[in-house]
Amino acid sequence: MFSDRSRVAAGLAVVCAAAGTGAVMYALGVLPEPWTRGYISEGGVATSPRDGIYRAGIVALAASLALLGTALRRLVPFVFAILATAGVFGTASAAVSCTPGCPLPPYEPSTPADLVHAGASVLGVGLAVVAMTAVALISLQPVLRRTARMFAAVTLPLAVLLVFGLLAIGRGLFTSVLERVALVPVVLWIAVTGLQLLRRPAAERA
Repeated sequence: MFSDRSRVAAGLAVVCAAAGTGAVMYALGVLPEPWTRGYISEGGVATSPRDGIYRAGIVALAASLALLGTALRRLVPFVFAILATAGVFGTASAAVSCTPGCPLPPYEPSTPADLVHAGASVLGVGLAVVAMTAVALISLQPVLRRTARMFAAVTLPLAVLLVFGLLAIGRGLFTSVLERVALVPVVLWIAVTGLQLLRRPAAERA
């Protein structure tokens, strides 16, 4: 069963993913080296001239997770719960910004706000990857399963490398570029899956 309400949620997930990505990229554009230096979260620090736009973009991306979960709810309820929780953590990361530079342990002294923001961000993205992997493994619609497997095959190695970089190297060119690259397949999975749900035949939505 796939209701029209689920179809609307899928469409809104695509819109929010696109709008959120655009807003975050626009906010990062004012940073000295937006694509090769610093963490993405630096676009939302209070000293950034576009911090409000950045936060709005993160909220939109968080909403896209919850909306995709809503669209998948009839097909696989527990993935809905995972994506809804990911959306909550994403919203929390937008509500609590890090300090300039977004310092993270073990290489830099961090404030409680830095830790809360980083923790919420990691949990939000991590749960999205868990949901993606779950869709890739369970018996869903074949097209959704194939799509999730394709994106999971790209995302999981990047996520492992990013965790290694954060723990073993810290802030630098490697982690900055890898963070941006690792998030691309996650957002694309949301958008592509939403579009696939929109294209399901009307008979399957009855």
